[in-house]
Amino acid sequence: MRHLGIGGILLLSAVGLGVSAPEPPVGHFTATAGTEYVQLPVVVRDRKGTFVDDLSTRDFHVWVDGHAVALDSFERNDAAPVSFAILLDVSGSMRIADKLDHAKEAIQKLVALRRKGDDFALFTFSEDEVRVVSGFSTDPAPLLRQLFFVKPEGKTALYDAVSQTSNELLSGKNTKKAILLFTDGVDNASQLNTADIERLMLNESVPIYAIGMKNAAYSALSEEGRKELSLSALDLLAQASGGRMFLVSGDDDLRPIAEAIDGELRRQYVLGFQPSGEGEVRYWPIVVTVKGGGTRVVRARRGYRGTAPKPLAVTGEKIRKEDKR
Repeated sequence: MRHLGIGGILLLSAVGLGVSAPEPPVGHFTATAGTEYVQLPVVVRDRKGTFVDDLSTRDFHVWVDGHAVALDSFERNDAAPVSFAILLDVSGSMRIADKLDHAKEAIQKLVALRRKGDDFALFTFSEDEVRVVSGFSTDPAPLLRQLFFVKPEGKTALYDAVSQTSNELLSGKNTKKAILLFTDGVDNASQLNTADIERLMLNESVPIYAIGMKNAAYSALSEEGRKELSLSALDLLAQASGGRMFLVSGDDDLRPIAEAIDGELRRQYVLGFQPSGEGEVRYWPIVVTVKGGGTRVVRARRGYRGTAPKPLAVTGEKIRKEDKR
């Protein structure tokens, strides 16, 4: 296994709550250059929770800092392969109530749903390092073999793991990508805190699906005790990146969760636009709207860090009027 220690490239940055483009902590830097192409994975459902999968590029409007932006790429393909980066907590607390074993079962169920072209990578974390267990490959056999030998040990540095890891997590070859984070939410070793995470979450372009592993004692915890499990940070990671958080116990059937994540990724729309490369590099909030307005629920990343988007030019006013219908 290769070890990726603290001080690696910042990857899992995303949107802070009410935070206006602060500078990352010393020793960190964002992976986005001023002109890096911005991709927007988007999931659209109706009010009943059913996927809306018949939209075209004309049905989407993207607003950056309140201004309409012209899209120059659009993908809708249920059969398109997905790159899955699995980030697995292997700290000692995952031994309690067999949480690590249950996480392994969920990973196996997800891999069993694979389609042609899907690739998978496995990373583990504890203490202050992230380990590459199995690099991206369309053959999941090596990953599953290595998964069998993974054992829980050490303290949990959850915040450090999700903020200080290699951009190898983005090296899957497919346009559709997802990061699957399996953890019990305990954090007893990080150098960073929740405020640091909020400042760092400025640029996540890949949906994070955070699976919080809990045990039977969870329901008996006080609100204060639950806060110590860092579940708010997991939810923040998921929401800011356009992903979801699931809270499960070993008694739950994990197959529906694997199927829910897999099905959602297959139905993603992937939009894209090119920043101008001009002016200051800062955080730009993004809002995605679709035809149908209040009858549709849209989930997408909340922003990006870079230069301003290219102006919509002549068509801007037309889209503004259409969007108000």
